[in-house]
Amino acid sequence: MQDKMLSKAGLTVEVPSSYDTLNEQGEVLYLDEDRLRRTERTDKPVFQNHPHGLGVKDTLVPRFSARPWNFEAYATIFRGLHKVLHWSAKPKGSQGNLMRSVLMMNSDRGHSGGTAYNLNVDVDLSDKAQNTVIPIDLVKEAISKADYIGGMEKCLCRTAKHCERVPHDIACLFLSKGGRSAVDHRIARQYSVEEALARVDRAAQNGLVCMSLWIQVEQFVWGLRNDEMSDFVEICFCCPCCCTALNLLKETTPEIRRRFTPSGWTATVNHDKCIGCQRCVAGDAYCPEDAIQFRGSDGKMVVNQETCIGCGYCRERCPTGAIKIRQTMPMRESLHEYALEEVRLDLSLDGHPGAGER
Repeated sequence: MQDKMLSKAGLTVEVPSSYDTLNEQGEVLYLDEDRLRRTERTDKPVFQNHPHGLGVKDTLVPRFSARPWNFEAYATIFRGLHKVLHWSAKPKGSQGNLMRSVLMMNSDRGHSGGTAYNLNVDVDLSDKAQNTVIPIDLVKEAISKADYIGGMEKCLCRTAKHCERVPHDIACLFLSKGGRSAVDHRIARQYSVEEALARVDRAAQNGLVCMSLWIQVEQFVWGLRNDEMSDFVEICFCCPCCCTALNLLKETTPEIRRRFTPSGWTATVNHDKCIGCQRCVAGDAYCPEDAIQFRGSDGKMVVNQETCIGCGYCRERCPTGAIKIRQTMPMRESLHEYALEEVRLDLSLDGHPGAGER
């Protein structure tokens, strides 16, 4: 019965007993530099946007993008995306591949991807004494250096799912040209640095994970012109129940999942505390990367460090506090470096001019 339940959830019964960088108590023995390098996509060219691309985009996309008058309609579309991809994931042939390609823009030029910056990581007192840089620091640094910030007043994902757990006004921030477009379309307003930083703090207090995303299909949602896409920077604050991007990851291909990476912090399990109850993988909001699995040999949960993005959704569900979010890889210096090395985007971010402004 247990094996059948795991199989239905897409999990395996047996997984490796340990990983070289962790011990059985979930303690990090050393930071895995080799794994950090494996997240890099240096074999791929840096995204080069075509200023005019399909000319029809520059005419139609800004006109039919999300606006105040059609915001609820876009929320309905977002609500249906997961159902559509769930349907398309079942076929093994061209139907499923086509739908996944359309939604994620999975093409030769496609560089859709993102990085998870968990705002609530587990830091030891000894680490705090050393002034350890943590993900929230990098997010705040990027905001502080932005030349323009647009903030949405209502989260599209939480509106779509009628979320009752998290306030809807802890919504996306857009930096650079993306922020200007969102404000021009009246679905956001210009934010001061202080207001934007306060939103990050509220997101942390509500247990949300920050995602810095660049997904090509969102050009149609936010109405960005083609020549703006090289500088589109979106910072989302995601809850496990509503985030469209992370819920879509559960149904898409491993290749696309690998485009979403941690910022150096991942989930670890203390096997002295783990009781194998499997609440961390129960229900519809289980791990978007299927990274945490049940080990049948000893009845413990283990985390695949190669695929975990450190979102912390499993930690939120653990009744014994066995799961922590700890630094398992070195961190990069900025959000710009994450985008460049792992998504192959040279964005206008963290004081860097970006490919579109050189």
